Amino acid sequence: MRKVCLFVFNPISGENGLREEDLMEMVQVKLHQYDTHIFRTTGQGDAEKIKLEYDRIQPDLVLVGGGDGTVKLAAMALREMNTTLCIVPLGSANGLAKCMGINTIEDTWEAVRNFQVHNIDAIHINDELCLHLADFGFNANLVKKFESTDGRGMLAYITSSVSEIFSTEPKVFRLKINGETKEVSAKMLVIANGDKYGTGALINCKGRLDDGKFEIIALNPESAKDYIRMTMAMFKGDLEEQDSSRVFRCESCVIENPEEVEFQIDGELMGTPYSVEAVIDKEAFQFITSKKYSVCQKKLS
Repeated sequence: MRKVCLFVFNPISGENGLREEDLMEMVQVKLHQYDTHIFRTTGQGDAEKIKLEYDRIQPDLVLVGGGDGTVKLAAMALREMNTTLCIVPLGSANGLAKCMGINTIEDTWEAVRNFQVHNIDAIHINDELCLHLADFGFNANLVKKFESTDGRGMLAYITSSVSEIFSTEPKVFRLKINGETKEVSAKMLVIANGDKYGTGALINCKGRLDDGKFEIIALNPESAKDYIRMTMAMFKGDLEEQDSSRVFRCESCVIENPEEVEFQIDGELMGTPYSVEAVIDKEAFQFITSKKYSVCQKKLS
């Protein structure tokens, strides 16, 4: 009996230059052992429709084609199904896919062939779920700017980030961890489940998606030299060793934001909350990961 695959596909995701008809032909060739059913998101009631389609076909595998937002949509919709998901990176950045070692569409097909499943943690932040990264400060400011302009793509993001960090003043945050309150000053405060942004920048050098903890990273470069060192450290993997960064590991944390800094979760703006509570949700989802994920985690452990 042939296996069944549900392919949740966002047709307006990213700037990958791949025509939809070419993608669908690729799916048929690469997943020839599956009967594949395509579900195209529309932005209208997608979560409930995904559940209904899942119930109708009872798939052995769910592919999610899009960016981090599409992945989060599908994962949350199917949370109670205990199903196996795999990302097809079609977004502009696909940070969560990169955390799993899936950098290209070819990585997806290889991952499905190998079928290495990992139980991936998530973070509950107030009433929202975070699969990848959330942050206060200059990255959230960039997300806000991108939502109000036509600027898209990785080059636009990197170019904008340089000017944004220099124009951002450090803000005060209060962290309540294990009954202790710590006050930190930072230009960006990150709540990290994943280890890297879509740019490939390694923000959470020793963090893992499946270690039962998350990290709070406070970044406060004070000069151009600090910023250059911080940027280099993100790609070398030694950000924790920089004087401009502080890292806290925990299973839960309350963060107070008295200066009303912009906040985002997985690329979605959340306004300027005075306080957020973050709590780890261990082994929340099952994802197929690339072999590169296992190799990367061995290097970090």
